[in-house]
Amino acid sequence: MSVHYSGFFIMNRLSGKVMLITDGPSSLGAATAKLAAKEGAIVVCTGKYVEKMATIISTIIETGGIATAFKHDVRSVLSWRKVLAETVKKYGKIDILVNNAGISSPKIILDLSVKDWEKIQEIDLNSLTYGLKEVIPLMIKNNGGSIINVSSLQGLVGLSDSNPYVAAKDVIRSLSLDAAFEYAEHNIRVNSICPGTIETPLIETTFPTISPYYKKSVQFPYLGKSEDIANGIIYLACDEASFVTGAELVINGDRVAL
Repeated sequence: MSVHYSGFFIMNRLSGKVMLITDGPSSLGAATAKLAAKEGAIVVCTGKYVEKMATIISTIIETGGIATAFKHDVRSVLSWRKVLAETVKKYGKIDILVNNAGISSPKIILDLSVKDWEKIQEIDLNSLTYGLKEVIPLMIKNNGGSIINVSSLQGLVGLSDSNPYVAAKDVIRSLSLDAAFEYAEHNIRVNSICPGTIETPLIETTFPTISPYYKKSVQFPYLGKSEDIANGIIYLACDEASFVTGAELVINGDRVAL
């Protein structure tokens, strides 16, 4: 849907839709929340520390949007149930889930402790599984919905020095495909998004070091931004993608072509 006004097109592709974004304080979570609000979505950001989302929520509200933040431990089924119950109580439904929570690991298999692997499983995999199990029944009652799981380009092409992280991101893609197949009959779309190297506060400080490697593996002369990935999430969330499910949207600066 678009409205023409004074020479500009004001887009409302997510008008009235309730979007829940895990790890709201992250650069991708914040970018997605702000873009979704501009498109008319009711935004629910979740995270371990609510105060870290205060600026995001206030910015959205000050610009005329609707947003709230809930404390959320994605590793806990009970926390998922509480957040979803609060969301439905406040807004009546949930249309879109963005499973954005995740951590990376710089360790290869032989260097990985049991605790390291358990942490990766808890945050990258268990959280996503809990989210699917708790959200899908709500979406079935609501006659449909869109789920976007944040995977990674590494889940497609690998990364030599971070095998556990690659494995987790590959599992996210596989779970997304399974869920897309199983729940398409309920008008629930499940897709994964696979970002390449994205400019974040951490990357900004290390970019001079990784720049030579990046230039060899990516065609563009610059890093991607969180907004580049958020735009992909908005597309998968909106009705323009109503026939898109089981997709793996790669946003990567052409690295995968090498």
